[in-house]
Amino acid sequence: GYLYAVVDAGVAMCWKSDTGKRVWTRRLGGGFTASPVLVGENIFATSDTGRTTIFRASSKGFELVGENDLGDQVYATPTICNSRIYLRVAEQQDGQRQEMLYCLGEAK
Repeated sequence: GYLYAVVDAGVAMCWKSDTGKRVWTRRLGGGFTASPVLVGENIFATSDTGRTTIFRASSKGFELVGENDLGDQVYATPTICNSRIYLRVAEQQDGQRQEMLYCLGEAK
C-alpha cells in the first residue's frame, strides 16, 4: 500500500508503505495545521488560510481534483459524515475573529 500526508510546510507526499520510499511530492502552498482526510479515493487537505485542495490518492503521481477557498483561518480537521463535509473556519471582521461551521454537500 501507500501512505499519504501533507506536512506543515504545505507539501503533499506519497510513500510506499512497505519500504518507506518516497513516490512523489507536490507543493500545495501555505501552511497546514489540519490533518488531511481520505474520502473514497480523494484526499481533502485544508490549509491554514482556508484553501481546501482535493487530490486523488494515487501512487502514479499527484492528480488535482479541485480546490476551493472558505474563510481566512482554518486550523481544525474537516469531518465527513453522511456524504457531507463539516468545516470550522474563521474570518477577521472589524478586528474581531468570527468563527463559523460550514456544512458542504448536496441538499436532500
